[in-house]
Amino acid sequence: MHLNRKLAAVVAALLGTVGVGVVASPANAAIKPVIAGTAICDEDSSSWVVTWTVTNPTETPVAIRQVFAVPVAPVTTFTGIAVGDVLPPASEGSLTGTTVVHSYLPKVASFLAIGLADSTLSTRAQVNLPTVCGTPVKPTVTFESRCDDLLVSVAMPANGYTVPIEVWGTDAMESSFVAEPGAAVRSVPVPSDKAASVKVNIGGVGTVAQSKWAYPASCLPPSAGTFQLFAQANYRYVEADQLDVAASALATSSFGTRFEFRDVGSGDVAIRSVDDSRFLTVAAGDGSVNLGPVRVLGVAEKFRVVGNADGTTSLRSELNGKFVTAERAGQEPLVANRTAIGPWEKFSRYAPNAGPRPIDALINDNYVTAESAGKKPLIANRATAGLWEFFFVQDLGNGEVSLKSLVNGKYVCADHAGKDPLIANRTAVGPWETFKVVKNADGSVSFQSKVNGRYVTAESAGKKPLIANRTAIGPWEKFYTFG
Repeated sequence: MHLNRKLAAVVAALLGTVGVGVVASPANAAIKPVIAGTAICDEDSSSWVVTWTVTNPTETPVAIRQVFAVPVAPVTTFTGIAVGDVLPPASEGSLTGTTVVHSYLPKVASFLAIGLADSTLSTRAQVNLPTVCGTPVKPTVTFESRCDDLLVSVAMPANGYTVPIEVWGTDAMESSFVAEPGAAVRSVPVPSDKAASVKVNIGGVGTVAQSKWAYPASCLPPSAGTFQLFAQANYRYVEADQLDVAASALATSSFGTRFEFRDVGSGDVAIRSVDDSRFLTVAAGDGSVNLGPVRVLGVAEKFRVVGNADGTTSLRSELNGKFVTAERAGQEPLVANRTAIGPWEKFSRYAPNAGPRPIDALINDNYVTAESAGKKPLIANRATAGLWEFFFVQDLGNGEVSLKSLVNGKYVCADHAGKDPLIANRTAVGPWETFKVVKNADGSVSFQSKVNGRYVTAESAGKKPLIANRTAIGPWEKFYTFG
């Protein structure tokens, strides 16, 4: 082989030798050959060329019974030393062999093992090939997630080399074959339950591509809408994470609070977490509701949506016929174990970010409340958020919003054109009920009343009711809205 000597460089050296095989008895001490190797890069062929010398440390000639090179063919070709050759005495010199290793990945090791006829032992030497040599032609690999599997397709371009291909699923090898240059594409379907991690390896070299199966949107049941579920048990949003599904989120922006309702027929829905791409499932034993499979497998993932007279909805599991409850008023995760509907089994469905949220005053870190269920002015003096502390922040366009109290369904008003404190007692939106949202650099917001252009303040650091009477923004005029 002609080597591009200008570009080639010696980049690897012998690391050591290791004996393998059955240990010989002391009475028949075996000859242990000395193997040394050096490697240079032939950039023209994108191959490492490793030159090996095998030396007999004694004056006793011995036949060679085994020659083994790694990576194995067809990635590697080895010439110069063969089974049956005689390893001459030390005084007569060494045998020389050459390994040509087609380069595909960095940090590959080239091994040579030599076994002699006087022993079952083999002696092995290693040369590291630390970088990719030249510009190798690699196999092309594509992955296609289908409803039931991940289709892995592999082909070697016509100007490449023959390579052994291994397709590995999550726990085991699914297929192995030889990819010939210019040959037709080979495709391997990896079942979805074995495709959480799929790797395509060149045998003896390493991984050239990897992916995982994802449930295609085209395979999902038809959408019946995307919602956030607001529990009446504790006025918290249902959120799903790796541990459990619980009514525990204050913010409409919280991760895991958006759910797709998918129509699975016969009046049932399957509920899929938007953020986790998995369906809620009910455990057969205790009825606990958890994040489950990425597809609808059976009745454990099916629910019947029941409309209640107060506008809320309840969810009945088709697995056990029980209603989903926010156990212990939301202190524990959701579970499907109720035979009747009460407050804990009721949920309001809202479009994402359209539901009610608390408003927290920056100055004292207390929640704003519609005092006395809205009969008294708003004041920031609550340590926890309940029914009186939730408001709909309704977008009016042009950066303006209205605030609607959850407790009485009334709009917050800058009463008497802002001369009196804010109170939730209006049934319609006008200038007194309109506020411009000003976003502050620290992530908080301020509310500017449309009727007088003044900013809403938590008067006296929250000790007095909110009122729109400030001309500038300071700590008293900053709020968090959990959106």
